[in-house]
Amino acid sequence: MDKRIENAMNKLINTEIWSSNLYLSMQVYFEEQQLPILSSWLSLQARNNMERVHKIMELLYHYGGNVEICEMKNGIQRWDTPKEALDKLVEQEQGLQKDVKSFLISVQNLDEGFYDRATRLYSDRSYIGNVFLELLHVLTYESQRRLPLYSDLDE
Repeated sequence: MDKRIENAMNKLINTEIWSSNLYLSMQVYFEEQQLPILSSWLSLQARNNMERVHKIMELLYHYGGNVEICEMKNGIQRWDTPKEALDKLVEQEQGLQKDVKSFLISVQNLDEGFYDRATRLYSDRSYIGNVFLELLHVLTYESQRRLPLYSDLDE
């Protein structure tokens, strides 16, 4: 396996693991903020990321590559407001989409079977990511707006 491809795949593995950790942290935060739908969605994203990590690892092994998982920094993620957390989520999603796009471009000229398998790993993620990013931009665009909390709706 080409070392550049192996490195790109390992970067994705580590990015997905880091993202999963971020999503779990945000899941806890939004649950505490009484935003259960967003919390549930983040939980699903964390699980999907880890499933994708396993699939990327299988693909690497299948093509003779080695998996290198980096140590994660210890630290607690904290946000002062839901908007701050959503801004971080938008930033993370944009970074991940950039990494995925770079990876898919780099493997485009490999054998067709590899490219097809790599593309399928992210076909649903890209679509969901684009829709979600657009929604987050709408929600966080103006600093004067705030997300309605369920307690606000009860008044």
